[in-house]
Amino acid sequence: MIGIILYIFYLISTFTYKEYQISSHIDYITNLNEEIKEKIHLADSIIKYKQSKAYKNKVLKAQQSFKNKWEVVIYLTSEKKYNKFTNKAVETIEVKQNQGEQINDITLSMSIFQKWIYLIFQKDIR
Repeated sequence: MIGIILYIFYLISTFTYKEYQISSHIDYITNLNEEIKEKIHLADSIIKYKQSKAYKNKVLKAQQSFKNKWEVVIYLTSEKKYNKFTNKAVETIEVKQNQGEQINDITLSMSIFQKWIYLIFQKDIR
């Protein structure tokens, strides 16, 4: 009799353990499905936004300086100030090019050893 009672307790405990495993697995899968549905909804809304005209207009304005016909562009700096900064950049490039030409003119008459000394120590040993 005791053996039969222990066997029945064994069957009940294994049944409840399997039922717990199955229910926890079902809960995990339902939570996973809900998260996937939320991600799909978010991705769908992002796709709809990126296909809208407002997003395309924004990207064109940001990357390609696109301007609609009715829009007016406002420059925050005057043209005089803008030219003042751009002319300095052009002058510095020209000065650097002139310096490079002078170095080349100096090194034309040097031997290879003298050129290396001039390159490393900036000394003319002619």
